[in-house]
Order: sequence, then C-alpha cells, then structure tokens
Amino acid sequence: MKINLSKQQYEDLLKAVSMSNTIYELLSDAVESDEIDFDENAERTRELQSYLLEFAEEFGVEEIVEEFDGELLLNEEYENEEIEPIMDAFEEYILHDALPNTLAWRDFNRDYTAEEQDKMEEENGNFFGVELFPYEERYRNEFEKYGFNRLFIKDDGKGEGMPSPYL
Repeated sequence: MKINLSKQQYEDLLKAVSMSNTIYELLSDAVESDEIDFDENAERTRELQSYLLEFAEEFGVEEIVEEFDGELLLNEEYENEEIEPIMDAFEEYILHDALPNTLAWRDFNRDYTAEEQDKMEEENGNFFGVELFPYEERYRNEFEKYGFNRLFIKDDGKGEGMPSPYL
C-alpha cells in the first residue's frame, strides 16, 4: 500500500505520533494497567516515529531529524518548539478540567447518599450533569479567579489530609 502525503500532512503525522509516544512513555513510567500495555504501545509508536523519519529527506525536512543509538528521532529543537507547547497546553487543559470535576464528585458524594444518587441516576438516565454542575462551577470559578493559590490540604484531626503551615 502506498499513501501520498503533502509536506504539511507528513509534519502533522510526525507531530501526532510524537505526542502519542510522549503520552505512552509518561503512562508507561507512571501507570500500571492490566488492560493497556503502555510499554508496548510506547515501543510501537517510537518505532513508527523512527520509520516515518526515514522519509524526512524526501519531504525536505531532514533538519528536524537526529540519530541516537541507531534510532531516528525528532531533534531537541523541533521537540521544544513544535511538540512541547502543544503538550503543555494539553496538560494545562486536563488539569483545569479534571481537578474541578474530581473535587466536584468528592463533594457530591459527601452531600448525597448512595440511595439518593441511585434515584437521581434513574430519573436522569445516568446523567448527573445538572446536579454536578454547581459543584464543578464552584471550583472552576475559584481556580479562574485565584489559580491554585488558595488550595491547601487541611488536617482535620482524623488523620485525613496533611498539616498545613497556612491553616
């Protein structure tokens, strides 16, 4: 099979594979999963990237390639200028999306019993958006206004949390 790509499509494909590999590498180091073999996926995407980089000269972008231990890689300058800003923006988005949601669910679970949640689930077709939204909005507004400057872990005296010099 042959696939014809423009120079832009080739560069976009390289970026996508590089970002995918970065994610797999991070997960490989940090997460254990019985369902997903992050090590294997990282190895496959690394090999795919190396293979794709063999065509860099044909696409006129050989300057973005370097060889390390017999493997072709995107050079550090390209990684720093093209890949890292995208990954940084994605990580920032995930943080600001996931943290309010996680904290909202924590508070929601404290405020409603399992029976109340079962009733809501049945009434709303397994959708908690309406009930959960005020909880998420509270955290989103807080983080938008103050960032994480007012976020501290408080020791409640029951062994939960950590002592904070600020409280």
